Amino acid sequence: MNKFFSVPLLIVLTFICLLSGASAENRTNMRGERYGEVLLGKGGLLLPSEFDVYNTIGLNDCPESLWSKLDPEKIKQETGAKVVELNGPRYWTIDGLVNSSLVNTAKRSFGGIEMRLAAVVKPSIQDKISLKKPYVIHQVARDTTWLFKAGKPVYQLIDPDGLVYFMQSYSVQKKKQNASNLAQLASQLSLPKGWKFQTMNLKEDFALKAENGLAYVTQDNFANTYQRSSLKVDK
Repeated sequence: MNKFFSVPLLIVLTFICLLSGASAENRTNMRGERYGEVLLGKGGLLLPSEFDVYNTIGLNDCPESLWSKLDPEKIKQETGAKVVELNGPRYWTIDGLVNSSLVNTAKRSFGGIEMRLAAVVKPSIQDKISLKKPYVIHQVARDTTWLFKAGKPVYQLIDPDGLVYFMQSYSVQKKKQNASNLAQLASQLSLPKGWKFQTMNLKEDFALKAENGLAYVTQDNFANTYQRSSLKVDK
């Protein structure tokens, strides 16, 4: 793997996504679903200028027997990519989504795991500088709306300004986690000064929308991913 760009996660689509205009997709019953991504870096000099992002969403549950055998170096040879990053496995903490699009609906196999091209991303210089840093806010160009159902738990980060970020997925790459122990993250995370973690059960359905085509995304130090909502609390 390129020693100048050995990044465990790429902060999950914190770059400018170029969608092809494929028909929008709506999905339900996603909570707890497992998925994985393969990112192929290409172009540029020392660092890739863009990444093709393939994922298993809607196709399979990223089977461990195959995922554990994926070899980034072999994928580089097969695809001609400059850098290959494996992002996963991850698990959704949302219940559904609205208005999600793929770049290309054609299936492609990596080590026997079928995936589709979900996005082409172009990292900015600032993104490259802060890729490994948790609790840094990144802009993502997308219109997808995450859906959370009433009565279900949600996991939230609250920043120093009282802005509320909803967890959209959790990772098991840095720490063994499952849905039953996410509520204990408050005592486990290395939160910066002024930040807070909380969990609650929703009293009504909640739709987490992008703001004018932009989502504001961050990760905690366990690589769990959150998106900023329109909610704000008094601190």
